[in-house]
Amino acid sequence: MLTSAAAMTKSTRPTPRSAATGEAQRRSSRFLGNADASNSSATTQAPAAGRPSPRLLQPSISTILDPLDSTAGSSSLVTAPTLTSPQHEADEVPVSQAEPMNTDSVVIEEDSEEDEAQEEENEAEEVVVRPRRKLTSPVWKEFKKVKVKNMMKAKCNWCSKKLGGETRNGTKHLLDHLKICPYCKRPADTKKQTSLRYSSNVQGGKVAVENYTFNQDVARKALGSMILVHDYPLSIVDHIGFRKFVSALQPLFKIVRRNTIRSDILDSYKIEKKRAINYMEKNKSRVAITIDMWTSEHQKRGYMAITAHFVDESWKLQSYIMRFIYVPAPHTARVIAEILHDALVEWYLEDKVSTLTVDNATTNDACIPILENLIGPSKLMLGGKLLHMRCCAHILNLIVKDVLDVLEESIEKIRDSVAFWTSTPKRIENFQEVAKMLKVDQSKKLSLDVKTRWNSTYFMLSVALCYKSVFNRLRQREKTFTCAPSDDDWKFCGEVCDRLKLFADITEIFSGTQYVTANIYFPKICEIKMNIRKWSKCGNEIIEAMSDAMSAKFDKYWSDIQGLMG
Repeated sequence: MLTSAAAMTKSTRPTPRSAATGEAQRRSSRFLGNADASNSSATTQAPAAGRPSPRLLQPSISTILDPLDSTAGSSSLVTAPTLTSPQHEADEVPVSQAEPMNTDSVVIEEDSEEDEAQEEENEAEEVVVRPRRKLTSPVWKEFKKVKVKNMMKAKCNWCSKKLGGETRNGTKHLLDHLKICPYCKRPADTKKQTSLRYSSNVQGGKVAVENYTFNQDVARKALGSMILVHDYPLSIVDHIGFRKFVSALQPLFKIVRRNTIRSDILDSYKIEKKRAINYMEKNKSRVAITIDMWTSEHQKRGYMAITAHFVDESWKLQSYIMRFIYVPAPHTARVIAEILHDALVEWYLEDKVSTLTVDNATTNDACIPILENLIGPSKLMLGGKLLHMRCCAHILNLIVKDVLDVLEESIEKIRDSVAFWTSTPKRIENFQEVAKMLKVDQSKKLSLDVKTRWNSTYFMLSVALCYKSVFNRLRQREKTFTCAPSDDDWKFCGEVCDRLKLFADITEIFSGTQYVTANIYFPKICEIKMNIRKWSKCGNEIIEAMSDAMSAKFDKYWSDIQGLMG
């Protein structure tokens, strides 16, 4: 028995392609004999001349000797499944004993008539045609007219696909193609598929779902805003971990480099600055200006911050940072005045200034007259008499610092005790164990004061008072603790803390940024003056000396309101 090709390719017959198919069938019929002649029509066809082989994936492929060739040594090669010649019939294994073929692995892809026609068009020679008149439809920016086999076609500039280009075809099919073309770059306003996400505005414990469409520009703007709000370094966008996180969160987001995000931040700054300047130009109220200047420790360069404060139409306090600028040396009064005047002119505030609040540096005092001349007295309230305002918090700082110089020796033992029990981790553990044993609240931690910040001295003394019993117990247990305060030292510390608390509370009120302080300024200053007078008659020599030092500093800066207080 012969293994016929028809048996192996049953139900997988490809569609006839050309006249060469009939010739191949006749040859196969003559070759197989009358027994298989009826099945020869199902034999796999040979490829047409000039075309690739049929897309038939077969486990074994061999060649068929052409029976018409009388020469035994010569053969014509025709690609087909394995067949057996008549002269080897005796050696052929019967079908019943042959190993069954795995027909599941046979996969046939048939070319549709449409694909064949498209292939022939692509292979045919094309000629670009210049239209006689101008094409008005915008779709022709994405297509060009070409002539293929004397037929007018519209060739896509993106995927090179050819569609009907005759006048009678119109342009709707071209527009439809652009919507599905995989290579076409669509404009930003093209509708995109939306996704669902949980709404950020959740009220009453209810979860809402809303439509969401990813936007690269919006995401980049949010990234720049995040870096600004949290003071992240620009190099965060180059961190591998951050890039992996963003990729997992939103694979469509194309993360940028630090220079790009820096440009985005600067662009956002320019937009917000322009918006703020336009708002200030329309503002009709007076504006209070505050400036602060300092020298950077690591760069040794001087910087100045200029802030505008005003009450808007809704009677809400508004504060805008106008400039944060590098001030070149030398930091003279003329340099500071000119920089400040330039900022006022840029923000349209040269005729809206009410007061200028500065600290008590000598350079700032000399800057005020120069600024008055640059602005002009006619544009200032009362000819500039109220322009110069001294910083109240800075004056309180100077008053208390002079007081602490008087109290230096009296609080020295308490400072030494705090330094002793915070010097090493072992001592800190011993201190905490004793405090736990005596059931003392440890919510506040011991810390040394900083001489340049008077309020740190107040906090050190107030916390040490809370651990008074712990210090007394450790004096009995630790022999090396020789600087323990006496009962008189603790009593004096309590009196000092009671008086410094007044300055700490008022300084915190004056430093508020979310509310107006002009209406509470005068009552608090009067309260300080009345308490200083009371302390001068308390009977404690050290406290009375402290009161005299406070009164001298107070009169230096606020002597102009002495008549009002009596």
